[in-house]
Amino acid sequence: MPAATRAAITPEARDAGLVRGIGPGALTAVFVGILIGSGIFTVPAVMAAAVGAWAPLAYLGCAFAVGAVMICFAEATSRVPTSGGVSGFVAAAFGPYWGFLTGMLNWASAAVAAGGIGAASADVIGTVVPALAAGPVRAIAIAGWFLTLAVINTTGVGIAARFVTIVTSLKVVPLAVFVGVGVWFIDPALLTLPLANVSGPGGGHADIGRAAIVGIFLFMGIETSLAVSGEVRDPARTIPRAVMAALFGYAALCIAIQLVAQGLLGAALGTSVAPLADAIGQVSPALRAGLVAGTAVSMLGWTASDAISAPRMLFALSRDGFLPALLGRIHRRTHAPWIACLAHAAIAAGLAISGSFIVLVVLSTLLAVMVYLIGSAAALKLRADDIAHAGPPVRIPALPLIASIGVSAMIWVACQSTRQEAIAIVVFIAATSLIYSFRRRPGPAPAAVD
Repeated sequence: MPAATRAAITPEARDAGLVRGIGPGALTAVFVGILIGSGIFTVPAVMAAAVGAWAPLAYLGCAFAVGAVMICFAEATSRVPTSGGVSGFVAAAFGPYWGFLTGMLNWASAAVAAGGIGAASADVIGTVVPALAAGPVRAIAIAGWFLTLAVINTTGVGIAARFVTIVTSLKVVPLAVFVGVGVWFIDPALLTLPLANVSGPGGGHADIGRAAIVGIFLFMGIETSLAVSGEVRDPARTIPRAVMAALFGYAALCIAIQLVAQGLLGAALGTSVAPLADAIGQVSPALRAGLVAGTAVSMLGWTASDAISAPRMLFALSRDGFLPALLGRIHRRTHAPWIACLAHAAIAAGLAISGSFIVLVVLSTLLAVMVYLIGSAAALKLRADDIAHAGPPVRIPALPLIASIGVSAMIWVACQSTRQEAIAIVVFIAATSLIYSFRRRPGPAPAAVD
């Protein structure tokens, strides 16, 4: 955008009608709310198996790495405030192909994560209802749940949002009970947790790469909340502080949960399917049953949130002419992108039925890492080119240094992928590139109405 054009756009025009009333405390709460998801109910077992008693340090490292990336995203979002989110500011920096690739990577990460959480939900409920642990009943239940979410979403975003609000409000309760009760029954001797992923008496090596990948999965999500930047008071100072406060506050919660689980289960933590439920079961069978229910509600609530947001990515990419027009159709009565909702639900259900939590979560994280790498580079490019589509942007101090930390961390995490995982991502990027070359067109396509 020419300098004259940028100068003509005032902050008042950019945020007309908005009130900058969100301070550091409120913004931190928003970020923490989106971070507290369902992965924390299962990840402690994976962390224990990968790095044993070193898991708390892994959480801190992941929070620091993701925090560096999110600070880059905060400035980039302020420069290109668009409903496209990350893909929007990437497109402004590098062009439409990179914006499309980022959007597809972002959607794929969400779809794979939904599949992983769906699989984990069935596994956890399967500890109480064995028929859901494996076999056709499990597959039918998973497919039925995702179909239900798609149907709810086709009834309109208002109903879907209320459903998510109700479910989300319950997810903090089981975590509070787990830490508040379990901390009093910790056996300090069990905190020296051995590595569960090694053979032989007394130890072996830690799988730091797996711990980093799974740990980063827990800290994904803040980027979707940066859309409130236009209503943040003193954003150049508030946003970075809120990002770091939320990430390290959430890391403290994860560490507390990990230590309580370790102190209750010991070496058994690394092999548990429902680690928090099994851990609190050492205190009371009744509490175990309650935590199984709470875990299931939280996990299913996460998939409900995903069912609102992720299909809109497909819809937007179709609207922009990159994906088949069918995905851009909206329901005549409810105005919901119903084809996109059904398509996303079908893909997530298929992944949940055919995959496992750890496999899908690792792949989801690696896809997100690609988004983080591209987005961080875009933030630097936007600053270098002095691009600001809507008034003076947030300018983060020492952005190049922060970006180098985030990019270096994400490159290291990407290098921890297995050959099969790397091939899968390369194939996805190649397929996305082919779609772009065949489907691109000069302007957005109007959304069809059914």
